[in-house]
Parts: sequence; C-alpha cells; structure tokens
Amino acid sequence: MPDSLLPAGFWGGPVRRPSLDERFLPPPEFVWGNFTAADGATLRWGHLPVSNARVQCVMVGGFGEFIEKQMETVRDLAGRGIAVWCLDWRGQGGSMRPRHLPTRPRARKFDRDARDLADFAAAKLTGKKPRLLIAHSMGGAIGLLCLRRHPRLFDAAILSSPMVGLRTGKLPPSLLRVITRPARVAGLGVCFIPGAGKWRPDRIPSPERSRVSADAERCRLRHAWFSVDPGLRLDEATYGWVDSALGLVARIKKPEFLAAIRTPILMANPGREMVVSPAAQRHAARLLPDCTLVELPNSKHDPFLEHDSVRAYWFDCIDRFIAERLAKTAH
Repeated sequence: MPDSLLPAGFWGGPVRRPSLDERFLPPPEFVWGNFTAADGATLRWGHLPVSNARVQCVMVGGFGEFIEKQMETVRDLAGRGIAVWCLDWRGQGGSMRPRHLPTRPRARKFDRDARDLADFAAAKLTGKKPRLLIAHSMGGAIGLLCLRRHPRLFDAAILSSPMVGLRTGKLPPSLLRVITRPARVAGLGVCFIPGAGKWRPDRIPSPERSRVSADAERCRLRHAWFSVDPGLRLDEATYGWVDSALGLVARIKKPEFLAAIRTPILMANPGREMVVSPAAQRHAARLLPDCTLVELPNSKHDPFLEHDSVRAYWFDCIDRFIAERLAKTAH
C-alpha cells in the first residue's frame, strides 16, 4: 500500500451507533467487506442478502456519502426482493483515503471511479438475475460514465438527482472554472472554496436549512453518523473537487455522449433542488435514448431521504419501472 494512502476503516476502534430509529441502522444480517480495485486501492462495500431475490443491484451515493446513510433505502429495496450491494467511493466513507488531510475532498478521477464501479459490479452481480444500478448525485454522473463504457453491464439504471450540472449561483460554470482550474494547478486544490469549511459537529441540520431533505429525521442522518464515527467524515467542497466536477459535467452533457447510452434509465428531478441543476437533468433526459424523467416538486436533493409522501411516490415510480423494464430480462 502506498505511503500516501490510509487503509479503509483507518481510524479503527469501536464505533458507536448513533441514536437513530432502527430502520436507519444496518440490519443484523448486513455484511461488510473490502474490494480491491485494479490499482490495489481498498474500497469498502456492504451487502444485504435477500433469499430468492428477483433483482440484484449496486447502489452508490454522492459527494461525501457513505453506506450507513442508505440503510432505510437498502431495507426498502430488500423488501421488494432486490439484493443490494453498496460501495463507498475512494476518499469517502470507509474506503481508502489520502494520508494527509484524510477528511479533505480531493479532485476526483471520475474515469477511475467509473472503472471501480464496473469492476465491482462485474465481481458481485453474478448469476442470471437482472442487474440494476441505483446511483445518487455524483454517483449518478459516475454511473453515466460507466453505462456508456459498459453498455451490457447493467440491465437498467435508477439515477436520483444525477450530477449532470451544478448549481453555481450567479457565476456560470465556465467562468467558475476560470477560477478553480488555476487554483488547482497552483497547488491549492485542497483549499476550500469560499463559504466551505471543515465539518463541524455544532452545525446540526434542520428541515429548513438542509439542502438535502425537508424531513426532520432523515435530514440529520449524515450528521448523526459523522458525530459517532470520525472515520466517515468528509469536509465541504474544495477547489480541486469543484474543478474536477465541472470538468465531468462538461463532458457528460454533450449530446453525442448521452446519445450513446442505451440502458433504460429512470431519473428523479427534485423540484426544490439546491445542489445540482434541474435544467441540466431535463436536458440529459431528453438526449438519453431511453430515459423516463420523474418530476418530484416537493423533494429537495435526495428523494430517498424525503418525507414519507415523496418517498412513497418515488418508490411507486421505481416499482413500475422495474416491473416494466426488468421483467423481460428476468430468468
């Protein structure tokens, strides 16, 4: 292992469980493990086995996310007969991180992330059951890279608020990159962008302030886990991360890129989005050859973490999509 890297689960020691309802915690039968990437990096995975599963899937999250945050959704999917494999991206959750400033986001090599996803899926999704990708935000953008390069790896994909465009305020993305690129080249990539900083335990999210969810319990999930497990923590955005993200969305929004992705896709477009660009999602949905766009007017960034009514409607859409698009691939 290179000296510049820390292993998965690098802080070690016992981890306390946060004071959360049981549905937000790993079920007793949940299995943890490590996957070795092509370059030797160690990536953490989690798996909830399902007897007589009708579908198998890989689930990946967005920027700063980790497997524990998905437990309620993993349970809901398992209840639908879907066996779920979760993966933590490099530098996040329990996967391998840089030794220096391990909680600081770096510029991402998204092509490498897509390769990690493809290799992991190929290793875990075995047998003849239909193969499904469920990806949120940054994970959705990486998922599109993977779907384009490996068109037969997944039979269908569900993209929740995919990062096909960023909300950059009054500054257009092209102008913002005039700032982020020189900063990254000058060695300032690990420096925080204005307004960002280290994770702080006193900044407890509320339904009003959260950009992710308006649900009183679900909007605090990440904070609850960060509070009890320092090894999961990730700070806010840096120049390096933003610059690499802007470079990725510039690639994947191109018509020729999207037109080459033939996998059936279900895409969620939240109406109260404050993280990624809803207009960019609609643009991508029009250009993807086989994409069903679901408008969720009452949802913030993560519909899987929203109020029960939003989640119920989103899962109804997922159920119909799976029944219509994966039934023909079932064996």
